[in-house]
Amino acid sequence: MSSRRARTAWVTGLTVTAAAASLLTSPAAGAATGPEAAPSYAFTARILIGDGDPARGCSAALVSRGWVVTAASCFADDPAQVTEGQPKQKATVTVSGTDLYAATAHTSEIAELVPAQDRDVVMARLATSVPTGIPTVTLTDVPLAVGDEATFAGAGRTKTEWVPKKVHTAAFKVDGVDATTLAISGKTTNDSICQGDTGGPILRETDNGTELVGLATRSWQGGCLGTPETETRNNAQAVRTDDLSEWISATANRAWARQLAAGEFSGDGKTDAIVIDETDNKLYAHPGDGQGGFTGRNQIGVGWGTTRVITTGNFVGDSNTDLVAVRDDGTLLTYPGNGKGGFGTVITAGSGWNSMRLVAAGDFTGDKKIDLLAVHTNGTLYIYPGTGDGKFGSGIVAGTGWTGMRLIASDDFNGDGKADIVAVHDNGTLYMYTNNGKNGFNSGVAAGSGWKSTRLITGGDLNGDGKADLLALRGASTFYTYLGNGRGNFAAPVITQP
Repeated sequence: MSSRRARTAWVTGLTVTAAAASLLTSPAAGAATGPEAAPSYAFTARILIGDGDPARGCSAALVSRGWVVTAASCFADDPAQVTEGQPKQKATVTVSGTDLYAATAHTSEIAELVPAQDRDVVMARLATSVPTGIPTVTLTDVPLAVGDEATFAGAGRTKTEWVPKKVHTAAFKVDGVDATTLAISGKTTNDSICQGDTGGPILRETDNGTELVGLATRSWQGGCLGTPETETRNNAQAVRTDDLSEWISATANRAWARQLAAGEFSGDGKTDAIVIDETDNKLYAHPGDGQGGFTGRNQIGVGWGTTRVITTGNFVGDSNTDLVAVRDDGTLLTYPGNGKGGFGTVITAGSGWNSMRLVAAGDFTGDKKIDLLAVHTNGTLYIYPGTGDGKFGSGIVAGTGWTGMRLIASDDFNGDGKADIVAVHDNGTLYMYTNNGKNGFNSGVAAGSGWKSTRLITGGDLNGDGKADLLALRGASTFYTYLGNGRGNFAAPVITQP
């Protein structure tokens, strides 16, 4: 084929017309371009781009509970125009085994795109991670060679359906390999890649299982619904992923949570983890399971990009958990919780907090009102007594020499009714500072080591036993819940990968 004709005849993505969109809930037709996918291909996902009726659609492969990999050309005709950050248009991912319309289907908006530098590949992070039970694709660094066979899986058109309910597959052989791409052709006339299949995984079956070796990018679409009957070619082009396996893994493991707090916000009696997403600057709640773990996440706020620090407590004196935030301009704000996962009218609680780098909350003064604890950039530790109405009194010096402390969290860890502090030193040592009942704290006692990789910590009763626990965030936003025994010690962590 000539290169000129390839530019006009090959397609990427799916343009969903009104007629196609109306078929989204229609029953499945019979034959497909290739058979329905086996359960082992349940990592195959559908991407729809555009607010309202989708303007484009593609396929993808789930590489972790929070990330899919697909073609950058799903998001723009020119892959070079896809930039890191939020998608320019609303985009959603649906994955649920091989039936994309099953009652258990998981649909999430895409929060972040991370394009590869040298080819038509992009990683897309889901705003809400898929539940456990749906498999992820296995990566490999072993390339395909000419003459090898591979299987394609996608969610695009078939011979008879515009928008099929089921993931389908097709068999291909490799005709050519270069530094970044694969030339492939269908083994039979029924093996073709259609509109909506762009970004779908090219897979190799091995003794170790199914491995990802590439992603579909362009095809002649012979035999696909809507393609002229005179077009019988079913050869296609794919982009290699074997030499991107380390980059894909590293991207899927990158951190996204910028701030962390814990509190019972939804009214179900279970403590949730509250985070700010550093990419979309939204506030999310990870519902607690009542045993120290967390399930999924729910958006509970927008516009949190200028927030430096957050902490939680009952600051306004009702039965709901509230949130305090320090903005970049030094403004201290109290967000009264409504007990239903949202907030009431914001209270301006102070100003001039620009120099406060760490903040925690608890009853440090013993008056049954929740106070703030803050570490100044000069290393001074302050207590700001709560007034019970969402505001705070003047600071009380509670200690000095805290410049070496990287993280702090507070709660009554030793069960004496007074709020204590745990702190992570720059050298990775975890210290416990018990409350001395005199607006200060006793000398620190080492409570653990190896905390250098910990990014954020917070305190709270995370399993509902009335004892204070410690929640740590590590790696790609993996939660480690250390359940407290009420005597200042912690059990081995409950680990959750949201």
